[in-house]
Amino acid sequence: MKLPSPFTMDYVRHFYLSNLLHLTFYSGFYLIYLRSLGLTDGQIGLLLGLSLILVALLEVPTGIVADKISKKASVLLSKALLIPGTLLFYLAHSFPDVILATIFNSLSLAFLTGAETGWLYELLSRDGREKDYPRVYGRLRAFEMAGSFIGTVVGGFMADSLGMRLAVLVSLPFTVLSMLVLATVPADTARSGVSYGRHLLESLRLIRNSPEVLWLFVYANVIGLPLTAFTSFMQLYFYGVMASVLVVSWISAGYTLISGLSWYVDFGGNIRATLYRYSPAMIPALTLLAGLNGYLGFLTLVLGSLVFAQAFKEWQGRFQRAIPDEKRATIGSFYSLFTAILNGTLNVLIGRLYGRVGIMEGLIMVSLFFLGVGFLILLRGAKKDSQSLILLK
Repeated sequence: MKLPSPFTMDYVRHFYLSNLLHLTFYSGFYLIYLRSLGLTDGQIGLLLGLSLILVALLEVPTGIVADKISKKASVLLSKALLIPGTLLFYLAHSFPDVILATIFNSLSLAFLTGAETGWLYELLSRDGREKDYPRVYGRLRAFEMAGSFIGTVVGGFMADSLGMRLAVLVSLPFTVLSMLVLATVPADTARSGVSYGRHLLESLRLIRNSPEVLWLFVYANVIGLPLTAFTSFMQLYFYGVMASVLVVSWISAGYTLISGLSWYVDFGGNIRATLYRYSPAMIPALTLLAGLNGYLGFLTLVLGSLVFAQAFKEWQGRFQRAIPDEKRATIGSFYSLFTAILNGTLNVLIGRLYGRVGIMEGLIMVSLFFLGVGFLILLRGAKKDSQSLILLK
């Protein structure tokens, strides 16, 4: 039987294939590569901070461009910007060279955020398949994680046998392939017809005047931040339990696989919606277990990833439905900016907390705080349900 060409597949599979092909072979030794170029720890820290600041500053402007011109064009431009970014990183020999590469790579990420998911949702909605979006979104992330895992493992072997610089260069053709696959996907058609400034103001008003959108901004972070408090310091956490760099590296690789499987598996609408509803309490309860016992951290890693992936897929469907097509990339960029600020702030605060009281004790304190927040949200949901029943009667 003749197998179909990748370029004749359903466009959803094109998205999957593109994410799988996006192999960054140097991601597993990025910091080590920077050191090999002669960068100091201070310069590396500055570079990482600059990258985050650039993405934050560019999020909303690039989101508006995607809504006004084309989400497909924005995603393809994102892929195209990685080509000079990767070449500059390969050719870099100094701190200014790496900064220039970082600017291109930050621009690339900013053009992708909000545009890719908005483009995919619009296509599914146009075909009457918007109910498939949570499952499709989860598998999109799963293929992305699979590509990340392959890139990290193969890149490590490549760097060890052929050198780190060559591993950087080999990433380039896969970026081009990823871009070519997406180029065959149908374009989005919704456009914002107003000026840049008016589009920005209308998007801000929609967020401010829509209780649903505001609540979705908050809800996503309520379910995401407690798990971040665990996973951001996961390597140090497990090193304290196992005291082995090799074992911790295996756990990190295993976490990538667990996350990928969690995004790929879909429990269906009813179970996914139930996990979404109770996740504000379930996730901090799981991180609390990790704080109470080091070996329970493995349970937290597996179940926490699974619950979060199902809940966030449900959240994505609700979020996309709440936003007009012509503002989807812009509001998605506002959400990314909001989440980046909260995550950055949390990491700074819990880093100081863990430094003072230890990771296990600090994780208990953080988990109890978010567990309290989670119960308040569950009470709010129960109150709304009771009010709805009264109205029905």
